[in-house]
Amino acid sequence: MRIITMLLFAGVALGGCAPHPRLAVATQPDIPTDWHMRLTPVDRAAIDQLDTTWSRARAAVPRRMRGAYAAEGPLVDPAIALPKPDLPPGLYYCRLVRFGGHAGFATAKPDFCTVVATADGVAFNKQSGASQPRGWLFDHNDTRGVFLGAFLPVRGGAAPAYGANPALNVAAVVERVSAFRWRMVMTRAGNGALLDLYELVPVTPKVPGSVPAVAG
Repeated sequence: MRIITMLLFAGVALGGCAPHPRLAVATQPDIPTDWHMRLTPVDRAAIDQLDTTWSRARAAVPRRMRGAYAAEGPLVDPAIALPKPDLPPGLYYCRLVRFGGHAGFATAKPDFCTVVATADGVAFNKQSGASQPRGWLFDHNDTRGVFLGAFLPVRGGAAPAYGANPALNVAAVVERVSAFRWRMVMTRAGNGALLDLYELVPVTPKVPGSVPAVAG
């Protein structure tokens, strides 16, 4: 995968964000080197039908939630997919946005996710929150990347390799929607929802010893 080098993330690797999770590599024993061949029929169908899913999800937003929906801007515009979708290595705020289900449209408090370039590939880990997908990122085309992974088991233990446990499998498409803002649209949604996506925004590193500027 084409990795975009950004000075913004340099401080993260040096521990500039002490209270945040450390960058960690996905704990899956098997790295799918050819994602086209490894993609399950269920996930392939979900990705192929994503336009239809988007339409159903947007139609399910209740009238009372239309303002909150509109405030998300390009994040919830299915037609937005900018060039260079690759997620640069670093620490991210990852915020769940959910269509359908009990609330109709809901957003969650941001959790932490990491993207780590390794000798084997580019690993993605969601490191906090109730649901934690972990796996690997791949190129697809000029405006879309692909994620293949699995959820951490509820009872603990490492996430299995993608394809090893259908109940834990998860795939997603990754798209850049604006400057320093990405989304990961999942092939599975929780709690009876129609569509789950994560907003991914880089965590700006804090420089040790820095103090706020004082207005003169």
